[in-house]
Amino acid sequence: MRLHRQLAVLGPVLCLACVARGERELRAELDRAGDTLAAVEVGADAPSGAGWAETEQPSFDGTPEAYVAHALAHDHELRATWERWRAASHRVARERRLPMPTVSYSVFVAPVETRVGPQRQRLGVRQHFPWPGALLAGADAATAAARVEQHEFEAAALEVRARVLAAYWRLWLLREVELVEREQLELFEALTELSRARLELGQATLADIQQLELGRARLADQVAGLGEAQIEASAMLVAAVAAPPGTETPTSSALPVLEQPAVDEASLRAVVVEHPLLERWEAQGEVGDLRVKQARHARAPALSLGVDWIEIGPARVSGVADSGKDAVSVTVGLELPLWQANYAHDQRAAEADAAAARAEWASVRDRAAAQLSVALSRVRDTARRAALHEHTLIPQAEGALESTLGGYATGEGVLAAILLAERDLLELRLSAVRLHAEHAIAWAELERVVGRPVEGRGEGTEASAEAGDAR
Repeated sequence: MRLHRQLAVLGPVLCLACVARGERELRAELDRAGDTLAAVEVGADAPSGAGWAETEQPSFDGTPEAYVAHALAHDHELRATWERWRAASHRVARERRLPMPTVSYSVFVAPVETRVGPQRQRLGVRQHFPWPGALLAGADAATAAARVEQHEFEAAALEVRARVLAAYWRLWLLREVELVEREQLELFEALTELSRARLELGQATLADIQQLELGRARLADQVAGLGEAQIEASAMLVAAVAAPPGTETPTSSALPVLEQPAVDEASLRAVVVEHPLLERWEAQGEVGDLRVKQARHARAPALSLGVDWIEIGPARVSGVADSGKDAVSVTVGLELPLWQANYAHDQRAAEADAAAARAEWASVRDRAAAQLSVALSRVRDTARRAALHEHTLIPQAEGALESTLGGYATGEGVLAAILLAERDLLELRLSAVRLHAEHAIAWAELERVVGRPVEGRGEGTEASAEAGDAR
């Protein structure tokens, strides 16, 4: 039984020696990512009749980053990716464990007589040991597979951030459009009062007043429609941040900052290759390589060790019972993988998986490069056009409207000129706020494509504005 005890000690030692590389780092990163998620009790998110009745509604300060922070902590899809990462990290232990030992017991129905006595029962223990490196290769492959899920989690976090910012700026745009149109509605009301006063003096016609009333009614209808659109956009923002229905969604009154990336496109393209989606396929290729290595080890012989204890009953020597002496045997076995042609298919399948992952990596890289160019173009274009509207077009339209209003107040202007100038100013102001929102969304998309925050600068925007003024 001494050898049996040695095998019992040797098994855990060999198992510890097969711990996959990077497993501790993987668990530490998993825990750090889990700390950013909101605590969830077991069964707390299970479907129930209570719904959101007992869910506490969050309070936001109106800044976009507050919504992003809440979404990153509470988004259910993001938690699902983290749970899949956690599950994959726990599967590593399964890959590096030794096969279960086998304990066998047999009774001699017909005792075998020996010189020292009859053999009555046997107890055996067997332990199978795969080819050296097989367990380590499997554990390394499982660790790489967990890395795949980790990069999926990181990519999902980028998607959540971009989705929340897009929903936020759409709601912000609708509210800013409503403010602009309400100001124009006040202008229509003032013009209507002025036209009625001129009508009494014979300086305006009833058709002028009717035209103003028509314009005011149409604008009031647009403002009412914006209210319904805001309800829809607010609901979409609430869903994007994983908040309960009815949560208040305040937005900032400040315009988004117009800026350009501080580095050129070539520098950003060099950063894109570190995007979690690209790292995900790179890790998937590593999984395939390690499965190839594991398949090669599976084609090698395996060793088995066993210990058998045989109870020998008392023997009679010269008519006197003599106590039997139990036997202990040690067995060494060798597993012969005879079906090499069949095992080779596992190796080829793993090689194909690795090749497919690298092809996916190249495809994602090419798409990311194209998406980067598109995002940069939208950032540059929206910043340039928004600056042109703010510094050139809107001031000119305001000057034109003031001139026509002044002439109309003194009885020299015509209403048609006022309406035309007012329409131009309204369109330019609406276009300006849309361009600001589009710029903010384009910047969020740029950071999603790059995979990290992008440092910005305002010099490019000012230069574009000066160029627009010069033109």
